[in-house]
Amino acid sequence: MTFSISRNIRAERVRCGLTQRDMAQKLGLSATGYNHKETGKRQFTLDEFILICKILGTDPESIIRKSD
Repeated sequence: MTFSISRNIRAERVRCGLTQRDMAQKLGLSATGYNHKETGKRQFTLDEFILICKILGTDPESIIRKSD
């Protein structure tokens, strides 16, 4: 997953009023682990990406399309 997708996830998370800590808890990750993924230091798994989209109430394709 590219950094731009991580950036789009961050934008959606902020738009929804969620913190990185909120997302980490919902995904079962540490806050640091989530931060590393959202900043592009590590990659989200496909399962995490799908769950993130569900949490944010967005379509995975819209997150990816914004990266084009």
